[in-house]
Amino acid sequence: MLDDDRLYDVAVTFVPGIGDINAKKLISYFGSAKALFSASFKDLKSVQGIGEVVASRLYSNFDSALKSAESELEYIYANDIGFVTLTDDAYPERLRECADSPSILYYKGMPDFAGKHIVSIVGTRNATKYGVEFCNTFVSDLAKKYPDAVIVSGLAYGVDVTAHKAALENNLATWAVLGHSLETIYPSVHKKVADSMLESNGALISDFPHGTKIDPSNFVKRNRIVAGLCDALLVVESGEKGGSIITANIANNYNKDVFALPGNITSTYSRGCNKLIKTNRANLCESFDDFEYIMNWTPKKEVSMPKLELKFDFTADEKKVADVLAKYEFLDIDNLRRQTEMTPNELSLILLQLEMKGAIVSLPGKIFSLKR
Repeated sequence: MLDDDRLYDVAVTFVPGIGDINAKKLISYFGSAKALFSASFKDLKSVQGIGEVVASRLYSNFDSALKSAESELEYIYANDIGFVTLTDDAYPERLRECADSPSILYYKGMPDFAGKHIVSIVGTRNATKYGVEFCNTFVSDLAKKYPDAVIVSGLAYGVDVTAHKAALENNLATWAVLGHSLETIYPSVHKKVADSMLESNGALISDFPHGTKIDPSNFVKRNRIVAGLCDALLVVESGEKGGSIITANIANNYNKDVFALPGNITSTYSRGCNKLIKTNRANLCESFDDFEYIMNWTPKKEVSMPKLELKFDFTADEKKVADVLAKYEFLDIDNLRRQTEMTPNELSLILLQLEMKGAIVSLPGKIFSLKR
């Protein structure tokens, strides 16, 4: 068996019937996944909410779970797949706070789970021109103010793939949460989009081990990750039922901010959004400005360095000193020397030359300032 402490973190996910909530409870109770697998049947059944029947099922499946985890780790290491578990510091905090957060996340790419401004965008697979245009405009406006933002969706037809493509076109990282294991892309026609995401600092994410077959119920399960990874969820178009409404309801349960694009009351694909707004389960969102205002986001102000206007004929050394002074209102000679890495004699001569040219001002205490 692999000599790897992380084997136990992975093995937790292969214990039949343990579930994400019980896994979290048991790991917390015993202190680690490894300690859980060393627990006796008596210790297991003493955990509140577990009981004798569940404890027996868990205990009898520990060995097979460890063997499955060993196979999974071998696959992971051979196929350049990353993973994080609930016990890892790198596990996304936004998701960790959710009661049923997955015990493990497998991923391809380089997702920055600690990044800021993560927005999940979901919607109907039958997106209309109205929804597509709004999605493209929203992501474009987001990118202009928050170039560090991440777009999360499910790589499905319609709104999902539109959101991913819009992110790529606007140089934003984008993550696809899959309803199957990472060796598959579904629908297969979106493989090029998935490849582009990986080439653009994006990621493919799943909580399913390799070999998991495509099953409709898995797509519903993955919606909790789409809802949990983000700061806010935006529903662009949706009928009254479907995956987008399920995701919005999950996000509400996670106390996430939810937004919805209003639409024509006669449109099938706006009924779900309109109902979310009408029942106060989503904020009305007509533009990115609405979203930004409610989220109370503030763009980071870029600190622009003063540009040195070359109205003087500087030598290379004079320009070096002037460039340093351009960054500060005032600078003493010792700091100036350190930043230019010049000898005292060299710096004194250059400062004299700059002063004679009228480019700098010499102040008491050997403090200098650039004339602006």
